[in-house]
This record gives sequence, structure tokens and C-alpha cells, in this order.
Amino acid sequence: MLRIFPYDTEGVEQAIADFESNFKIKFPEKYKEFLLKYNGGDSLQTSFSINRKNSDIRAFYGFNKASKYNNFQYLIDNGFLEEFLDRGFIPIAKDSFGNSILLGLTEKNFNKIAFFDHEGQVVKPLEISFEDLISKIKSKKKKIRTIEERIADMKAVGSKNEITPRLKEIWQEEIDKYAGREQVIVKL
Repeated sequence: MLRIFPYDTEGVEQAIADFESNFKIKFPEKYKEFLLKYNGGDSLQTSFSINRKNSDIRAFYGFNKASKYNNFQYLIDNGFLEEFLDRGFIPIAKDSFGNSILLGLTEKNFNKIAFFDHEGQVVKPLEISFEDLISKIKSKKKKIRTIEERIADMKAVGSKNEITPRLKEIWQEEIDKYAGREQVIVKL
């Protein structure tokens, strides 16, 4: 089951309509439903294995108040979106290594998932629908630990790593990123 920390959905319905109109595309209904309910989101400790392709998923893209780098506007502003649209796909998620999970938008590949290896610039069709992808994803429940819990865990395992002010700063950034956000199980 897929667990995500969804993004704020304010204005997403209009953003979808504008996006479809501007790019002359139509999202599959279940994907549109996903965006309306969750607007994408961060997905920690999430992975899939489909047709001999294994990967993690760090985040699903969203609109408006989605995080900066997981926002369709970021893809547009940086010229990434058109490259995918020219191939008949839209990126819907990304993994830890900069690869993308794609959703087909043409008559030939509509609602079909593909994997884009950014290093080889290769699109590998996974031969499943968006709904099937969601059902095959595995996520662990993720608790965002406090700085004190992280220090206690390091001490408990006898870690020799130094707890520097910079490390505490990195931890605090993660804590702040997820503050007030609930991890939910995606249901379509």
C-alpha cells in the first residue's frame, strides 16, 4: 500500500483544468482523482517491483502548494515537462536517483506507466495502469523522529558518528518539512 504525506489541495481542480487546456492533454480519471484528493506528496520508505524493474519513490508531483522540486510548475519552468510530453508521457513521480515514473497520455499508451532512466535517457514501459501501480507500491509507516530520539537511537547502537550542529540542522530541516502533515494511505 502506498503511504504519502500529501500536499495542500487548495486550487488543484482549477490547476488541473488549466494544465490540461494549456498542454492540450487529458489526464486519466483515476490519476485526476489522485491529484484532487492528495495533490501528490512525499513518499518515504516507498518502493515497487514491476516487470523486473525495481525502484523507490521519493515523491509524487503536484500543483500549487506542492513542494518546490515536486511541483509541475518546477518542471515547466526548467524545461523538463515538454521533453516528456513530446514522448507522450507526463512525469508523475520521481525516485532517489533522479529517474521518473511516467504516465502515458497518448491513444497508444494512455494510462500506462513507464520508467524513465535519466542517465541512459531510456523510457521502459512497465505495461501496467496507474491504478495497478498504486496497488503494487509498498510503503512503510514513517514516524518523523525528534532530534532527541535520533541522538538516543545513535547512542543505543553505539554509533561513533559525531553529532554536529550541522547534523542537527539537517535533522531539523526534515522535521520542519513534515511538521503538521499526516502520512495517509492512498485510496482511489
